[in-house]
Amino acid sequence: MAEKPDFKVFYDRNLDRVYRYVFFRVGCRQEVAEDLTSEIFIKALKAFDRYDPEQSQSAWIMTIARNTLINHYRDRKEEVDVDALANVLPGVDGRVEIERREKSIVLERALATLSAHERQLIELKYLLGYGYQEMAKQMSKSTAAIKMETHRIMKKLRAVCISLSENSGK
Repeated sequence: MAEKPDFKVFYDRNLDRVYRYVFFRVGCRQEVAEDLTSEIFIKALKAFDRYDPEQSQSAWIMTIARNTLINHYRDRKEEVDVDALANVLPGVDGRVEIERREKSIVLERALATLSAHERQLIELKYLLGYGYQEMAKQMSKSTAAIKMETHRIMKKLRAVCISLSENSGK
């Protein structure tokens, strides 16, 4: 069995990936994402003696992240964040905000056209920051096959986004 890394090395290697995963799942609310990311790493620290780097470099922490998010949504009550409203009050360039929202809607619609497997590959690569080799191991496929499949999905996604953007302007 390989020697376990110390927690600081583990934390530094996984912080960005975990934060991005949480951030996009909490509606891009930075404060909530930061709080949940801290909670995830506290749980990981408490259970670090069970981490086995030979099993996966990141699946263990991502499982903790997924379970923490599930608990967060199960336990939360609807609340209005007054500080978040400040971003949409006067002083914000409405055109930029509308354009950003339109692009977000187009992307959401385009992602909805993908199969569950295709969305999973895009999420692993571009949202969670997995490398092709780790994706291949997780999916039990060759690295070359995963690269090619991901490339084809991105090409398909771009085409759908362009088509949706053109059609929304009409």
